[in-house]
Amino acid sequence: MNITYKRLSNVSFEDALALFNKGFEGYLIPMNLTMEQFIGRFGMEGLSVELSIVAFDGDRPIGFILQGIRENNGIKISWNGGTGIIPEYRGKGIGALLMKEAEHILLENEVAISTLEALSENEPAIKLYEKCGYEIKDKLLFLSGAGKLIEKLPDLGDYEIKRFPAFHAIGADLFPSIVPWQTAESMTPKVGGEVVALVEEGKIRAACLIRKRSIYNQTSEGITLFQVASGYEHHDTNLLLAHALEYDQPVSRSTYNFMTGDGNVVNSLLESGFEHTAISQVFMIKEH
Repeated sequence: MNITYKRLSNVSFEDALALFNKGFEGYLIPMNLTMEQFIGRFGMEGLSVELSIVAFDGDRPIGFILQGIRENNGIKISWNGGTGIIPEYRGKGIGALLMKEAEHILLENEVAISTLEALSENEPAIKLYEKCGYEIKDKLLFLSGAGKLIEKLPDLGDYEIKRFPAFHAIGADLFPSIVPWQTAESMTPKVGGEVVALVEEGKIRAACLIRKRSIYNQTSEGITLFQVASGYEHHDTNLLLAHALEYDQPVSRSTYNFMTGDGNVVNSLLESGFEHTAISQVFMIKEH
């Protein structure tokens, strides 16, 4: 093999899309995107064609890594938004070569922390990332809880519920900075993310980051929970979740890449009627 590399910016979108779909062929969760969906990933998920790379064997594209960088409080954080190798080149060490080349680009851009997610069942990928210096930071859950979970919402007492766009939380240290890429307050605004806070006398007592699928002034069709701020009283968090996730309404609820943490919030969700789905991931990081 004669392996060379190009930035994705030097590859046509047609060739990049064909490689992407071929690279995920036969995986645990295969993807077959349209051109519009593929291009949309870069804008919606903060990926960069200048930071992403393609591996070639001669003139043939055989693998890729999609990458993005964001900055939080002066710290540059990167995300591996997809690694794929076409079927006939798997098991030949291409993944390790790609990871090494991708890291060169990140270091050139002064990235301090690299992040990625991998399906829990994908042991070969996890082992590859560990060999490249990544460590598992947490397990990520996709829980679901449809329909009415309670008949009546608990009384707020002296509290009130405040809602504001997710981007207002950027830089406010309300949520941790090292989290799965798509759940960060700087990324969720692109999918309609909002912060829901439990407030008493102007002070936040608990907060979470969600996305609602609804038409203005109508009952929600679905709610996705991305994060729950840590460090608050367990009772306050439970009270917030009941209202933020509308436990008294017949809606579809889910968590997305939700960090297990100490397990308290996850246990609360399960006790409230959420259930595990078949999908889970691991959140992995590498400090440079």
